[in-house]
Amino acid sequence: MSAPRGGHSHHLDGRPGAGPVLCWALAANGVLLVLQVAGAVLFGSLALLADTVHQGSDVFALVVASVAMSLSARAPSDRYSFGLRRAEVMAALLNAVLLLAAAGWILVEASRRLSDPPEVSGWGMVTLAVVGLCVNGGSAWMLRRSGDRSLNVSGAALHLLSDAAGSFGVLVAGLAVVFWDAAWVDPAVSFLIAGLVLWSGVGLVSRTTRILFEATPAGVDTDELTDAMTAHGSVDDVHHLHVWAVDSTMVALSAHVVVAADSLHDAQVVGAELEGSLVELGVSHVTLALECHPCGEDHDMDGGP
Repeated sequence: MSAPRGGHSHHLDGRPGAGPVLCWALAANGVLLVLQVAGAVLFGSLALLADTVHQGSDVFALVVASVAMSLSARAPSDRYSFGLRRAEVMAALLNAVLLLAAAGWILVEASRRLSDPPEVSGWGMVTLAVVGLCVNGGSAWMLRRSGDRSLNVSGAALHLLSDAAGSFGVLVAGLAVVFWDAAWVDPAVSFLIAGLVLWSGVGLVSRTTRILFEATPAGVDTDELTDAMTAHGSVDDVHHLHVWAVDSTMVALSAHVVVAADSLHDAQVVGAELEGSLVELGVSHVTLALECHPCGEDHDMDGGP
């Protein structure tokens, strides 16, 4: 007996919406971007200009995150059986590439200015830095509070947090100019901002490419999953086990399971019990091929030679 592929546990549950928060953050950061562009031109600060470039990537990241959230919420179809859930992963990867590009530009410009720092307006830098801290820090805090832990929203929040840290660097550089006339601090802080942006981008690239290459999700132990299934009294063997992430919140599993069952119904009962155990371990989509013998084993189904 070879049971049909049973056990399709489709937990395509909706996640708490971060949509309104993304819209608010996009509006606030759009206004801040305009202010920073004007300030970077008026005050002559590279740290502020570097933070402005990063701010521009933040605005684009929020736009991409909003579009990706809308796409990933679409229902599955015949063409896309999982829906467009990986839209948020692609959006996060695009945001990561933007972060790396922004870091490269900041490093080049900071190197050029370090030997000959131009005159900058310290108080102007301080004012815009405080505004940036409030807007970016507040937006990141609200996204964290939204309850959405998708890679898409986490990537947007990471953008905002790193930009808030950049604003803090601009604040330090502005205070150094105001109190000690240390104009060299401005390009020096730009290096720190670039390093922060680079670190954020590399981390985001790593997480997104793991999903796109269908690696075993971080925190998932395949041995633990196998042990949970073989612990069942009616399971003789588990093989062809595959675990991957459809997106940053949905873990899928497929496996062939050899069961000791007298009927198709009994095998399906075992499959349903295995699904429940796997869901408790964090697997949200389970597909099991139930068998009465290992794959490839010689057997006579028809009574023939």
